[in-house]
Amino acid sequence: MGISDQPYILVVDDDPDIRNTIVAVLESQPYRLQTAKDGMECLESVEAEIPDLLILDLLMPRMDGFAVIQELRGSPKYSNLSIIILTTVVEDASRRRYELETGMGMDVQDYIEKPVAPTELLRRVKAVLEQPYILVVDDDPDMVDSIMAVLSSQPFKLQAAQDGRQCMEMIGKKTPNLLILDLLMPKMDGFAVIRELRRNPRYAKLPILVLTALLEDASRRRYELELGSGMNVQDYLEKPVAPTELLSRVKMIFNRLPVH
Repeated sequence: MGISDQPYILVVDDDPDIRNTIVAVLESQPYRLQTAKDGMECLESVEAEIPDLLILDLLMPRMDGFAVIQELRGSPKYSNLSIIILTTVVEDASRRRYELETGMGMDVQDYIEKPVAPTELLRRVKAVLEQPYILVVDDDPDMVDSIMAVLSSQPFKLQAAQDGRQCMEMIGKKTPNLLILDLLMPKMDGFAVIRELRRNPRYAKLPILVLTALLEDASRRRYELELGSGMNVQDYLEKPVAPTELLSRVKMIFNRLPVH
């Protein structure tokens, strides 16, 4: 496993003993680890490189964990960053305070009250990191919002791109477990995205679910005429699609994937 493939975890706590203890536990796994001592340092680190997981204390000087979550969830760039809360504050009290301060629910992936056994910490971290990553690509923001709303009911990590070019840039930084792809988009359409991915050995087997207003037969014929090869995708859904059908197809794709 190369360094870039190792999950990157940022640990944020104002107590150096707790930071060192968490790092010592996580060092037993192939993770890249970084620490920050308060919320401001945390945001600087996140801006420099978005972690795969943020382990965040709530009560800290200068900028607390509540403010960090509010800041991150208020930015589309960080809205899907996985967060595990690790704190002495009782979960119900924390969530009530956050809701009273912001008017929103505290959007985090897990919540662990200190002290936590090393084996339990490792189990929780692994569970969050292994959530499938889905990239949704569509130039219609309403369509993206509706797809994300449906998929957010499941333990998926979600990101969105508005055209093929942005899609390719994001895939270059982190390969998704599934690509949900519109075909007709500006700058670079879905046909070109499929062509680029399938000619690159690194992405040749990346699962793709085409979600489009075009008829499947017409789409496949166009792709075949342009490229002289079949449109190699895992599934095809015509818009509009029912939420239950979308979830069903996504789960079917993941169920068919080989187990590593």
